[in-house]
Amino acid sequence: MSDKVRVAVFGSSAGFPTKARTNTSIGIWRGRDLHLFDAGEPVAWHLARREVAPDQVRSVFITHMHADHSGGLPMLIQWLQLNRRTRPLPLHLPGVAVEPFRRVLEMHYLFDDILGFELDLRPVRGGQVYEAPGLSVMARETRHLDVHADRMERAGKESRNHAFSFIVTIGGKRIFLSGDLGQPSEVIAPASGVDLAVVEMAHFTPEELGEALAHTEAPRVVLTHLIHTLEPVEDEVPARVKAAGYTGEVRLARDGDEFEV
Repeated sequence: MSDKVRVAVFGSSAGFPTKARTNTSIGIWRGRDLHLFDAGEPVAWHLARREVAPDQVRSVFITHMHADHSGGLPMLIQWLQLNRRTRPLPLHLPGVAVEPFRRVLEMHYLFDDILGFELDLRPVRGGQVYEAPGLSVMARETRHLDVHADRMERAGKESRNHAFSFIVTIGGKRIFLSGDLGQPSEVIAPASGVDLAVVEMAHFTPEELGEALAHTEAPRVVLTHLIHTLEPVEDEVPARVKAAGYTGEVRLARDGDEFEV
């Protein structure tokens, strides 16, 4: 298998699955190594369908804990267990989710001593860089969860933001994965100077995104996490982004698509 860097879109829907799309999950391949970003349901099925071997999954990063980005995690862990994974798995979660997720796994009877591999839960915090052989991932906070801040404070829970985008450096390439954003201007700084920007298309219009992307130097954009209301006109979305000022290449992702970087 080639060592070229490839971005695989396993799931490309936003909020909930539709007839055409499943929940968000994106893989970055280099050679036989797969790094997974978000684990919306049914990510394990996507891996099985592509005949991915359990030990090929080298790391997992979760942008935030909304169910469409993380709901497939317990089944992913069980799939790895039952298919006899042996390699340790770093699983990077927003810091607020680490201990609750341990309890979720116990609720599903996925105890550490039966997994057959070490599950290394690591907290993600904005500004941190995560290093692995051939891989560097920098986390940036987004404002996506601001809408919940007042509700969290009223409930006496920590209101600090726990949503992230990632800048991935792998095989000499730089990739921006937006996660979910609070406003389109959040793409401008991190998408500048990357080889590929993978950007959500759920929380603003194509025109609003195109205006923001016009201020970046990203030569290529892949749109994913498509809101269901845009599905009837999805073929028009790339042109609408470009008409708003972005001059680079725009592709709209569908489940199963791959893009060489």
